[in-house]
Amino acid sequence: AQPPRVSMPPKRSAHVFTSDDAPDTATASAYNIYYCKFCGDHCLTTEASLASSPRRRTDNAHVIDTAKHVTKMKLSLAAKPVAVMRENGEVEVQYRYACGAVPVGYSTSPDGSGLLYIFDGALSAFDYEKDHAVKDDGSGVRPPPPCVIAVAGGATQIDIEVDRDVKGGRGVTKISASAIKIVVKSPLTKCDAELLEFLAGCLDLKLTQMSLLKGRTQTTRTLLAKGKSPAECYEALTKSLEVENARVAKLANLASTRDTREMIVTTYLGPRAHVAV
Repeated sequence: AQPPRVSMPPKRSAHVFTSDDAPDTATASAYNIYYCKFCGDHCLTTEASLASSPRRRTDNAHVIDTAKHVTKMKLSLAAKPVAVMRENGEVEVQYRYACGAVPVGYSTSPDGSGLLYIFDGALSAFDYEKDHAVKDDGSGVRPPPPCVIAVAGGATQIDIEVDRDVKGGRGVTKISASAIKIVVKSPLTKCDAELLEFLAGCLDLKLTQMSLLKGRTQTTRTLLAKGKSPAECYEALTKSLEVENARVAKLANLASTRDTREMIVTTYLGPRAHVAV
């Protein structure tokens, strides 16, 4: 059998963008900003639009021609390239970019020039820090992220990521484009009843108005809620997040105060002194 052929990418010139060499005619509206769909970090700024970009047939990745579109990435390059076997028997060498440990895209050239491929579903135009703010039109409505949407039958679908707090906490701890992260006390394999009870109180709904579906992994769930719009659900979840953040900040402050008091008591009374909180 013949060894697989390695497809060599064509040579292309690199196009590096910085704020210093940007065209004078460029404006902020000329660029699209994309964020990691899993952690919300800023990953990509480009003239190209992922919504209208061409797709690669092999893996349905978005294709950005960096020779035509000014593009800047805030991603880390993997230490080693990845070899992918294609259906035609050829081996493609990919130089992958990641946000933390999450793969976001790749290039087939070592210097990253030419075509940039972004994995389908890796990035989102939703920015929680900016888009969660109340609209300026006076409506007081916060636009919900892509993980809180309206579906058929007048229901609202909410994608959820579940985590366990071994110390007994429960609440919304993070809102991103991909999911609402909620911590529970129960083991993840037995937390559905507790999760529904929490969501019923958070969204002010009856249990009969909600359906909880299993996700692809042990930590994912999908909630179908009737009687509340996506905007109303998002507003309630945001309030729960603010309450949880306040609780965590209070605990951190108490811990800091206790550490300070213990240090003072130890200094003046000795290490065996007891501090009552």
